[in-house]
Amino acid sequence: MFPPKPPKAQEYRVDRSLSQNAVSHPPEGMTQTMTQRVSQAPRLRRMAAPPPGHRSPRPRSAGPYLQRRGRIYYFRKRLPNVIAIHGGRSFLCLSLRTALLSEAMSRTARLLAIVEREETRIMTDSTYQDMPAEEITAVLTEALRQELGRILIEQDQGPLLGDEEIDARIELLEQENLTLKRRARHNDFAQVAEPLRAAAQVLGITLPETIPSDLGRRAVDLFRDLKDIEGKALDGVDARTEAAPLVARFSAAPVDTFVSCGPVLLSECWERALKLYPTKSMKGNIDAIAKVAIEFLGDVPVTMITKRKQEEFFAWMARLPKSQGRSHGKNRFTEKARSEGRPVKERRQLTKQDEIDIADAADEAATEEIRAQTDICDLEKRALLVEKLVPRLTMTTLRRNRDGLNRLFKAASDLGCKEAPSALSYKEVERTIQAAAPDDPLYIRVTKPKLRMPWTEERLAQFLTCPIYTGCASEHRRWKPGSVIVRDAFYWVPLILLTVGTRIEEVLLLKRNSLRLRNQVHCLALGFTSEALGKTEDAERIIPIPQLLLDLGFVDWIKSLDDVHGPLLFPEIARRTETGKVTETFGKALTRTLGHLELADFDEDIYAARKTLSSMLRSAHVEDGQRQALAGHKSGSILNRHYTAHHTKDLKTAVDKADFKLEIAPSLEHGHPVIRACDLAPLESFSVEVVLGKDGEADAIRVHGSDSSVSLFSFERDKTPNGVASKRAKVLAAAKEFREVVGTRPLRLPRSPLKRSAIEHFHALG
Repeated sequence: MFPPKPPKAQEYRVDRSLSQNAVSHPPEGMTQTMTQRVSQAPRLRRMAAPPPGHRSPRPRSAGPYLQRRGRIYYFRKRLPNVIAIHGGRSFLCLSLRTALLSEAMSRTARLLAIVEREETRIMTDSTYQDMPAEEITAVLTEALRQELGRILIEQDQGPLLGDEEIDARIELLEQENLTLKRRARHNDFAQVAEPLRAAAQVLGITLPETIPSDLGRRAVDLFRDLKDIEGKALDGVDARTEAAPLVARFSAAPVDTFVSCGPVLLSECWERALKLYPTKSMKGNIDAIAKVAIEFLGDVPVTMITKRKQEEFFAWMARLPKSQGRSHGKNRFTEKARSEGRPVKERRQLTKQDEIDIADAADEAATEEIRAQTDICDLEKRALLVEKLVPRLTMTTLRRNRDGLNRLFKAASDLGCKEAPSALSYKEVERTIQAAAPDDPLYIRVTKPKLRMPWTEERLAQFLTCPIYTGCASEHRRWKPGSVIVRDAFYWVPLILLTVGTRIEEVLLLKRNSLRLRNQVHCLALGFTSEALGKTEDAERIIPIPQLLLDLGFVDWIKSLDDVHGPLLFPEIARRTETGKVTETFGKALTRTLGHLELADFDEDIYAARKTLSSMLRSAHVEDGQRQALAGHKSGSILNRHYTAHHTKDLKTAVDKADFKLEIAPSLEHGHPVIRACDLAPLESFSVEVVLGKDGEADAIRVHGSDSSVSLFSFERDKTPNGVASKRAKVLAAAKEFREVVGTRPLRLPRSPLKRSAIEHFHALG
């Protein structure tokens, strides 16, 4: 019996879309590739002409992973690049061992699930993930240093070997080189794994269980070169000369220096930067960024701080609260108790990450609380959140930290680091922080930068007539009215800042002998002693004492000080600090007092007193040169020490133009003149509250006087479906009433810029 005759050969249409990337197989006939979804079986159609009037059906979907080669179906799928590199092929092609399409589709579905699961596992496995180029370079550099150091020691101090031993070792090195080459063909890097892990351990890098191919292949090349150098050294050639070109690929240092010196660590850059930038201001900046960088990055070689690492670092640093570093639990009381041997309750030292976590938790709680309010719009929610969120580092601080990081990199170059990185630009830092923002309509990154606004006339009047100057309960309760006036730093320093416009540190470091009489004018010599150096030479100047201070008896008070008082005018501030930061110590203590007096303001703080005087002198038409001389700024090419010394009378006339409208009278009770009244701001101020609408305009406004329980004005936008014209008329009428109520009185507006703008717009409609 003969086998049945095969049917007449049929021709099928072939999809050649993947023919160029087809995997090579033994020729088994025609290959058909099906690129449709694995859902329906295709219907093959003859190439012969169909009967008249007959329409050929469309081929049914068969899936993108099926191929037919002859009568057998194959599974074919492109591999991810990472797997393709390690596997040496771009496609996975497996025989499904069936000629039935339905069975092939079933097997494809099961096989596809397994392949995708394995791809996910492999892609998340660190073994198959590419190492950053900087880490690879650092590991190879350290491996070269260790191996080359061993070769040089054996050359210089090793035992003498016979010719047979040398020949045997050279032959062994050549065989090891050949083995390295052959195993590298199959991505087998077991022979270089041990020295690579030893080098990585020194750098604090953890290598995966299987050496990545991008590191392994470069390591094989390196160790083959090292074995060649070692063989030549055994054959009588100088290893240093042979290794010089190889070392030059990794460092600019000579061979001996390269071998003896390890990688340039971040801590070494910190130490070097302090020597390159020895000024006090630079030291603070460098210390601040170095501590934060080491906490986040670790004490790693500086070459490993890549651009990606910097982006992660700045995105993390932008989350630091503005008050970071102030929760350590150390102050002068605990330090004093510890020095005296008294028990002190130790507080846990918070890391920067701890502070970020605490701030994030507080922000999340505040955000969810505001988010739950359904009766206000997102714009109003954001305005409310601004007041509740934890302020983070400002962009000014981040830019300053970026500059500090750049100084660390320059210090690395100074230490001989050939591959020292470059710091991100300001724009790159800003883009990194913006990209890290979550996709939340209520997300706000509150920074609360200092604007340092001049004091308003109302605040000046309230401050100059507070119990500090008119009479307080005691030295330690200066915010409570009483009959005690303590004339010390907390009495005189704010007055000097307001009337002279000097820097706080300059005033706090004044000595008793700083009082001078120049051209029949009582003056203060600022910045001339080594302890009171200002920012520049222009800080050295002779400043006339304003008439306001003379009327209050400032000169007589200085004359009355005895030797027990000490050389400083205000020694009580110096005694409060152990770090020498008199400005910080004084500012914190005065801010607490102002808080009790309800005069504390974030922008209008005591440091803004310089701007207050400058604004008053500008309004009095005092020329710029005189204002700059008083403040300690350079005016043209004339140093202040010469200008102020010879123009004391002119400067006295200029500084007295700042009129605080004080009523000063002698007091028999206190034995010196005191402030009786201040007519600088006689009008009562009004407090304004606003609720924002979706369009950014005010939905509701309320005005309160000194008695917050009584509302002087109230407005709420009409939200009924009335005509637009009638609503507009009501708004204009309310704005006119608002303008009549507040008149020209000073207004205490909300801190939110959106709310301030809404009130100003409403005021303008009146």
